[in-house]
Amino acid sequence: MDERIWTIAEILDQSGPMTADELAAQLKLSGKTVRSLIKTYAKEMQENGFCITAKPGRGFGIEITDAQMYVSGSKPQQGEQTGIPQDAQERIQRLRQYLLEKDGYSKLDDLSEQFFVSRRSISNDLREVERQLAEYGLSIRRKPGYGICVVGRETNRRICIAAQRDESRPVGQQIQELVSRVLEKEKFAMSTMALDNLAVHLEVAVERIRTGHAIESSDGMQADLPERILEVASHIAVQIENMTGVAFPLPEVCYIAMHLNGKQMYRANAMTSDENLVIPQEVNRIVSDMIEQIYEAFRIDFRDNLELRMGLCMHMVPLLARIKSGMRMKNPILQDIKREYPLAYEMATQACSVLQDVSPNPIKEDEIGYIAVSFALALERQKAKEWAPKNILIVCASGKGSAQLLAYRYQQKFGKNLGRVQTCDVIGLRSVNFSKIDYVFSTVPIPIYVPVPIRQIQFFPTEKELTQMKKLLMQGKKGTVEEYFSPELFLPHLNCETREQVLEQMCRFVCGKKKLPDDFLQLVKKRESLAATSFGGLVAMPHPWKAVSKDTFVCLAILDKPVQWGEAKVQVVFLVSIADDATAKLQKFYQVVAQLMVDEACICKLIAERRFEVLLGLLRQKEQGLEEQENG
Repeated sequence: MDERIWTIAEILDQSGPMTADELAAQLKLSGKTVRSLIKTYAKEMQENGFCITAKPGRGFGIEITDAQMYVSGSKPQQGEQTGIPQDAQERIQRLRQYLLEKDGYSKLDDLSEQFFVSRRSISNDLREVERQLAEYGLSIRRKPGYGICVVGRETNRRICIAAQRDESRPVGQQIQELVSRVLEKEKFAMSTMALDNLAVHLEVAVERIRTGHAIESSDGMQADLPERILEVASHIAVQIENMTGVAFPLPEVCYIAMHLNGKQMYRANAMTSDENLVIPQEVNRIVSDMIEQIYEAFRIDFRDNLELRMGLCMHMVPLLARIKSGMRMKNPILQDIKREYPLAYEMATQACSVLQDVSPNPIKEDEIGYIAVSFALALERQKAKEWAPKNILIVCASGKGSAQLLAYRYQQKFGKNLGRVQTCDVIGLRSVNFSKIDYVFSTVPIPIYVPVPIRQIQFFPTEKELTQMKKLLMQGKKGTVEEYFSPELFLPHLNCETREQVLEQMCRFVCGKKKLPDDFLQLVKKRESLAATSFGGLVAMPHPWKAVSKDTFVCLAILDKPVQWGEAKVQVVFLVSIADDATAKLQKFYQVVAQLMVDEACICKLIAERRFEVLLGLLRQKEQGLEEQENG
């Protein structure tokens, strides 16, 4: 029973008889809705030990016929599903579903009565429903005297229905198992999640065909679909026909093929076919533009990374098919990706800007998350290279045997931090090739120039010296992250009301401290227009669309109070500007800053204390933790 009935009962039980308008004022409903609720649930009220009746001249009153039943039933179980939406969000969802599946027009008064809300509430809900439908290429048509209805292509309508259903209930197991068997027989690779999604769409297709809403034309779909995918789709259609008795004409087979094309694992399917694995020229161009966009904005160079390029190309083939057909692919690990790999997600957001030429709508976060996985993998591989074991040369004056003894001791002591260990004496230094040596450790002074750092050691080093040597071998090739932060770019108090005010004040401030282009603010806003740069946890990291400064720096501002930043609240802002320097190595910088930004305890401490020294301490803590994690 609707929870609002229990609320009405409690009000009448405590206050005595009241008119429908008086009850409506307390419940923030219309008087008509109150009367409709009382009438609709008359039988259920009797079954729960009470009834609400009209009292002439006084309004409605409550009569309790069974006190025990009334008391036990007055607190419905949490999450109990009722026939009437419990809030505006649920009402909007059900209203959208109703309009999508209904034939013909619906009048607002009828909808108002059906959903137990006022006509004004329905009108307000319809604005949100229209916004959601527009994302699927659908709209609401209004016809005086008839009401409203949803209009648009049948394929778009199905995709919208399936998207809502995918979140609300599981798909039928029979269809899922049937499709799985066909795909296995055809050696057609697809992820489990994609299979679940396909089964939902097939279930919707069966229902729509049964109610007379078959797709009447392939609308050119067949010409764009590979022959093998059409064959697999045809086999699925035959099996579903046998199971359900619902015939799938050619346009419906093309509809299935469209989903297969957008959900396939491109590399695996190419390997099991008789055709060569050929990346379309358009895909190559898009991926090249994506990687170039990353370099322009972040100065992280993936341009020669063949593994990343091929991975993106393989992902891009089905992605472009989804974009073209308006399909969606839910990403169940999206929030995990954002939290664990914020830099990779930020890169993917920037990279997806190149898809604007082929997509009529902004790329959804779910798709950005999938692309972020490729960048996360590339970053991890690059990090492994930067933290590779160090090659050292040991110089010892007491002979080859003692040098080899030192080499053995160091290999035992430093293990995986060491790569190749060479030995020689001072005389042999002139013939050494230093191109693959990172450090020289010597028991004697070196009288000649060598192009790598030298560390003078004792033959029997102390524990303190060993610790210093290990730290040297563990450190990355770049210096400390602290060099990118400075007290003059630290703003402990910034009083702003909006995101726009924050960006304007911070950009104006840094332009007064650094030599920056006149359009610096516009470049920051351009990036922000693509997607909000908030990371959750009260943090945002705005940055220009591309690298434009002579040096890399961070301006950090702590706001006096949080402001709305896209869908999140933000109080700590890292305004980052990357140097326009092709040799800059910023992997470590991004890793440390990203770890700090997603650590809520650190951010809360920064907000509470608002001191530059605290910021430096937190950065050192994250940097040290990163080094220990990488080197054991």
